[in-house]
Amino acid sequence: MENFVPRCYKKNLLLIAGIVWVLAGGMVLKLGLDVFLSLRSKIVISIIVSIVVFYIFFNFIFKKLVNKHRDRIADKDKEKLCIFSFFDTKSYIIMAVMMTLGITIRESSFVKPIYWSPVYIGIGSALFLAGILFIVQWKRWK
Repeated sequence: MENFVPRCYKKNLLLIAGIVWVLAGGMVLKLGLDVFLSLRSKIVISIIVSIVVFYIFFNFIFKKLVNKHRDRIADKDKEKLCIFSFFDTKSYIIMAVMMTLGITIRESSFVKPIYWSPVYIGIGSALFLAGILFIVQWKRWK
């Protein structure tokens, strides 16, 4: 069974992570921007909320995760790893919880789009930039 596990060089896990995060961030950002661009009121507040959410998520969560996963991957003994090991189990669980929460909020009528769209813009932008950081780490790998 071990022979059937898709593997790649550990350096390339950073590229895979970067692509996944850029795509995920782009999708979340697009969802937020679609609503934001249709708004006719509270635009300044929405921009401020987006910037604050971006700052918090990027600086205190995603940037640290990029470095944590880069170090975790670099510390592995094997040179070729499973292509899904760019995240650890905890990160996959957090990702699933965040996706479930985001979909639930977006699909429910409990939270109006005017309130969730700036959060989506901030988180999507932070995810996108974290993806770029993964790609930068891939380019700098020695």
